[in-house]
Amino acid sequence: MTTQLAEGGGTGPVLLGIGLVVVVFVVAGAIWWRSHTKFVEGRTEHWFKAFAAERGGTFNSGVPSDAKAVPTFGVTHPRGHALADWPRETWVEFSHRGRRVIGIDDQEPYRHFDDHTYFRDTHVTQVQVPPSPELRITAGRVSMPTLPPDSPLGTELTRWLAANPRFGQRDVVVEQGSARTWGPGCATRQNLLAEADYLVDLAEHLPAALWVTGGVS
Repeated sequence: MTTQLAEGGGTGPVLLGIGLVVVVFVVAGAIWWRSHTKFVEGRTEHWFKAFAAERGGTFNSGVPSDAKAVPTFGVTHPRGHALADWPRETWVEFSHRGRRVIGIDDQEPYRHFDDHTYFRDTHVTQVQVPPSPELRITAGRVSMPTLPPDSPLGTELTRWLAANPRFGQRDVVVEQGSARTWGPGCATRQNLLAEADYLVDLAEHLPAALWVTGGVS
C-alpha cells in the first residue's frame, strides 16, 4: 500500500512538467506564427506594390502564396543569378526615362563575432541595357573580367572614366543585359529613383563600343 502511494505521488510532478513543456511549445508556436504572419503581410503590402500601380509596373512580394510576376530582365546581387530564378525576392519593375528599371529589397547574410549568422537589409537598383561584356566599376576604377587586361575596349573605358569621374562614385556592374548598383538598407522611393537616374545616365554615356561588342565573352 505504501509503495502504491509513493508511486502515485510521483505522477503529479511528471504530469505538471509535461504540461509546462506543452505550454512553452504552444506559446513559442503562437509567437512564431504571429511574427511570420506580420512578415508576410508586410511583404504583401510593401510600398513597391503601390509604386508599381502608380507607374504601371509589376510587383512581386516574394511570398509563396502570392501570384508570381515575372521580371523581363535582371539579376540578383551579389549572387548574380537571374532574378526570375529567385521567386522569394521582393522587387518592382517599372519604366523610367524610357528604360526598364527593377528595384529589389533583399537581405544579405553575414557572420557576427559570436559566430552566428545574421541578416542585414540591402537593396539593388538596375536598368536594362543591351548585351555587353562584363564591366565593373569599383572604387573609381574599371575592370572587365571576361577580356584580356590589355584589351583595346578596356583601355578605352579606363580613359572614358578618367574623363567622366562622376561615374566612378558608385560601384556598378554591367552584365547580362543590366547595369546595377546597390546599397545598405531597404529601398526607398528617393534612393530607388536617384539610383535609377544614375544608371540611366551611365548607360547613355558609356562608349558605344561596349554595346557593339556585346557578344564577346
